[in-house]
Amino acid sequence: MPGISSFVRKNKNGVTFAAILLLCLLLMLFSNRNVVLQPKKVGQTFFSVFQLSVHAVSDWFTETVTSIRELQRLRNELEEARERLMEYERVSRDLAELRRENQELRAQLGFSETLPFRYISAQVIARDPGNQFSTIAVNRGSIHGMQEGMPVIAFQGGLQGLVGRVVLVSLVSSMVQPITDPASYVAARLQSSRFDGLIAGSQGGGAMLTMSYVKKLAVKEVQYGELVITSGMGQLFPEGIHIGRVREMTAKGYEASLELEIEPIVDFSRLEFVYIIDAEQK
Repeated sequence: MPGISSFVRKNKNGVTFAAILLLCLLLMLFSNRNVVLQPKKVGQTFFSVFQLSVHAVSDWFTETVTSIRELQRLRNELEEARERLMEYERVSRDLAELRRENQELRAQLGFSETLPFRYISAQVIARDPGNQFSTIAVNRGSIHGMQEGMPVIAFQGGLQGLVGRVVLVSLVSSMVQPITDPASYVAARLQSSRFDGLIAGSQGGGAMLTMSYVKKLAVKEVQYGELVITSGMGQLFPEGIHIGRVREMTAKGYEASLELEIEPIVDFSRLEFVYIIDAEQK
């Protein structure tokens, strides 16, 4: 039977000892030539074997119950260890995020101290879900001194960059039109070669900008990667604010000007903090 076979395999030592003992007793009983059957001794022998068997079975059950309890205890400890590990991982992620935010805030603070204008710091609270480059909402409104037409800049990667301008002001929040909007226009200048042009958002609604009306002779002087800044013309944006870098140049034979593709300094998909400046109050 499977149960008896399993019992014999797990208690080989005890069964072997009992069998040898039984054999020795039987040999003792029949060692004389005159066989004398002694029922008392035979009964005692079988009773001893029965006791040994019961003891072996009892030990097996005791060890089994102890093993089950130990396994359950180990499972509980493993579950507790997993929960503690998950908690440690969560705390580690939170700590890393706090460190990142702290570094970002320190960088923003250092940048704000260098601004020559009166400014209002704000945090981005919403974007147009259909087009992240169309409108941006910030958590500052008229009670904070916000006015329509104010330029908006940001600090990323060690550089200040133009974000856009305020187009709508409510009591506690405002809407910003980014320079990536096709309806946005910025008077710009190539920082090194000093050629002027007009920057607008991409007609396809992407992240790139288009700089038009650049004199065609600039094709010999403009360098890929050259910085583009605000020119200050039109008095809408202060002069010298970084806009982007030249990535492509297009010169059509029948046109008298160049068209440049500009990559913005500001990564609008990662925009968190902005500064609204009042260029009239230094």
